[in-house]
Amino acid sequence: MKRRAIHSDARGTDMRKWIAVLGAVALASGLSVAVGGQDASDDEEAVKSIAATWVEAWNAGDMKAVGDLYTDDSDYVDLFGQSLKGRTDIEASFSEVKSATYEGAKLSIETKAVHFVKSDLAVSDTVWEVSDLPEAAGPAPPSKGQATIVVQKQADGQWKIVAHRTRVPQSPVPAPAE
Repeated sequence: MKRRAIHSDARGTDMRKWIAVLGAVALASGLSVAVGGQDASDDEEAVKSIAATWVEAWNAGDMKAVGDLYTDDSDYVDLFGQSLKGRTDIEASFSEVKSATYEGAKLSIETKAVHFVKSDLAVSDTVWEVSDLPEAAGPAPPSKGQATIVVQKQADGQWKIVAHRTRVPQSPVPAPAE
């Protein structure tokens, strides 16, 4: 009987060691998840900051800074359906539109959602509004819309726009009958 108690204590000690090891592994895993979550949170903030940088540059009339947010091979479809390919063409188009139609107009963008497709690829849904449109430009285009922006983390850690789709919502679609 005494032997059995000793054997039982030995198993109990082994079990406690395993529980301690498993606890340490679980703790380490939890820390990895927390650190991963923190990185994801940092990346989400970096993706959201693209909109703020875009607004600041646009409102300052700095189309080079707007262009710098795009990759060399990015593509953009504007609210009129015009398709542009490459940062150089996108920047040139923004420069032309800003000076010809939107001189003095102010832009605001709100990021509504960020969805990470992969750790280095995200889709950002935004709403935008242009205010202070110059009246001399004639009938103003719609001043509110939405945009879907695909961004990719570059080798240097910076997030850049690889695809950008701007749209103006059409008349509301009726909700399905319940």
